[in-house]
Amino acid sequence: MRIDNRWKPEPAKKLDFIPTEEHRSRIWWVKLFFFLGSVVIFLRLGYIHLTPGAQLSDEDKFHIGRMIIERPRGEIFDRNGLVLATSINVPSVYVDPRRVSDPLALANYVSVHLNLPEDDVLKRLARTDASGKTRKMNTLKRWVRDLPKEELAALIDYGEGAIIVQDESLRCYPHGDSAAHLLGFVNRAGEASEGLELAFDKHLYSKSGLLRARKDRNRELLPSGLLSYEEPEGGEMVQLTLDINMQHALEDAIDRRMEEVGAVLGHGILMNPHTGAIFALASRPAFDPNCYDEFPAERRKNRALLDVFEPGSVMKIVTAAAVLEHGLATMNTLIDCENGSFNPYGHRIRDFHKLGIIPFWKAFEQSSNIALIKLAALLGPERLETWIRLFGFGECTSPDFQFESRGIFRARKDWSRLSMGSLPMGQEIAVTMPQLAKAMAVIANGGYVVQPYFVEQVVSQQGEKTYEYRPPKSHRILSTATAETMQELCHQVVLKGTGRAASIQEYRTCGKTGTAQMARKNGRGYDPDRYTTVFAGFAPLSDPKIVSVIVIQEPTIRLRYGGYVCGPVFKEVVRDALIRLGVPEDPVGIPNLKHTEDVFLAQKHRAVTAVKVPEARVPEKEEIEEPESGMDADIIAPPPAPEDLDDDIFALLTSLDGLDLVARRMVEDGKERAMPDLIGMTKRQALDQLKGLEIPMDAQGAGWVIAQDPPAGAALQDVVLCALYFGNKTVTIDDNEG
Repeated sequence: MRIDNRWKPEPAKKLDFIPTEEHRSRIWWVKLFFFLGSVVIFLRLGYIHLTPGAQLSDEDKFHIGRMIIERPRGEIFDRNGLVLATSINVPSVYVDPRRVSDPLALANYVSVHLNLPEDDVLKRLARTDASGKTRKMNTLKRWVRDLPKEELAALIDYGEGAIIVQDESLRCYPHGDSAAHLLGFVNRAGEASEGLELAFDKHLYSKSGLLRARKDRNRELLPSGLLSYEEPEGGEMVQLTLDINMQHALEDAIDRRMEEVGAVLGHGILMNPHTGAIFALASRPAFDPNCYDEFPAERRKNRALLDVFEPGSVMKIVTAAAVLEHGLATMNTLIDCENGSFNPYGHRIRDFHKLGIIPFWKAFEQSSNIALIKLAALLGPERLETWIRLFGFGECTSPDFQFESRGIFRARKDWSRLSMGSLPMGQEIAVTMPQLAKAMAVIANGGYVVQPYFVEQVVSQQGEKTYEYRPPKSHRILSTATAETMQELCHQVVLKGTGRAASIQEYRTCGKTGTAQMARKNGRGYDPDRYTTVFAGFAPLSDPKIVSVIVIQEPTIRLRYGGYVCGPVFKEVVRDALIRLGVPEDPVGIPNLKHTEDVFLAQKHRAVTAVKVPEARVPEKEEIEEPESGMDADIIAPPPAPEDLDDDIFALLTSLDGLDLVARRMVEDGKERAMPDLIGMTKRQALDQLKGLEIPMDAQGAGWVIAQDPPAGAALQDVVLCALYFGNKTVTIDDNEG
């Protein structure tokens, strides 16, 4: 096919159009119209976007959903990871009075199933309150734990839309009243109250998170429509040093013993003497934090930390350790116990055992008041006060113990003239149970002061440690030799002395007993029928792993002393704890005499063989041979109050017994070398005199010698140490002055 290319289109005609002025005017007005219209439209859009109307706002909000992200309160665990406190969801029942069709029928049905008074339910079904306002929601019963799910579902169906069931968080303590005082509780309003819950609330408390996103047509949140997100905070997990199994054992043993002896209160503690970590802390009777509001506030008080008491003879460990540390006595230093009666400071002190001249270790074993008062006199008031404070008395023991009592210990300027006779026996001082545990730990761990604690660490939900216990720098107050000597002395107390009921066959046990009369409830004097009994000790002797203090108050049986009442509890719980910790056995055998060279002591133990001694059995009450007066060496007669003493001139001139450990012989002139008179000399002069006699000096104060012990004229061969007291000037008394 051939295409004819000869035809060509004609070119378009060129239009020569020149707009007139009128045309230009019209075009300008059209442009202006479109420009103004665009401005109006954009302004309107901006206005609608920035200030939408109520209808548009409501419509937008209708398509935005909110979801609260709950995080439960933090959990509390023991050292083995067992839960001690947690939060659970429990259903609560509410009613919408506006939807109730038959109030009488519903009130009857609800009262039967929820165990509520029908009249109370009927009041909550009223549609209006006292002011006439319409009620939208009323509470019927919160935290319904004893109703099966089927009955709750039936309750909802019967209410025909008026009954609403919602899950609410509730603090739960799986172990009931165990460690209740230590843990504290969370009240119904979700507020921490007392104990660990309150002290560590900033870690345990949880704040809910919030998620905002757009919704689809099914009213479900769109993952792609996320608008904002706030992460939940808090809810950290707290791990304690507590061992809940040791805690149960301690509480059960105290409960049984309290019932056996008819006691009112009981406390106990188990602690690691090297770190201060508390394995168990009990105060009985206790309360159940799951239903705390069913117990009086007095029952919820943590008496183990708040109550103070006179420690009695347990306090003798302070004087004994101080005297040994200063080298003022050894285990074999002879002490005259004055046949059980002594008048050192104007008040006669008596021992239960009428002892004569015995070595120091025997006096400690038999808990001689007279011996310890004489030893305290060697220390003097300044050093005695210092050592009492060095052992931790008169101050709080741990920041973990909220509202812990400091105890009662007066400054030396406030002491009475009886104080030097009372403090060595554990009178004129009130202590707490943790203070006794801390003091006994010094002896058990070789002389170091430790800080008791029970919170090991706090871990966040992300696994980060937000708190970890860091012990303060430990400091030594006793030498290793002194601590070991005190350990042996405390072992003798359990082996042969007042603490035999605490002896454990598999582990050599050390301790000290104490019994003290309690103050009258009206605050005037002591009550002869109310006692505090104490046993403080540790085990095993070879490598102490547990320190324990048991305190039982107001036993009503006849044998009311620390060894008998508290010893069996100590024996049971410490043995159980050592076995749980896997501590190798350290059976009772020959006592360690490496610090003893006295022939008398060696002969005493010559008959002891290397064979294991049978376990010291605690006989039944009817088998016990009651002491002569129904008491033992630990019971100390209370001193008279200072205001009851006669301070007239005749009372002050009454001769008092001397404070020498053993009465010194005075030398007649020219027959034997005698102690020189050092009164009025300077420290340098006195030191030179004593150096020439090869007698060590124990100096207290500054200035000139105002008193010396032994006095001038004492037989020089009997002098081991010379104590000198210095002052600003010498004191002289004119013969004509009364």
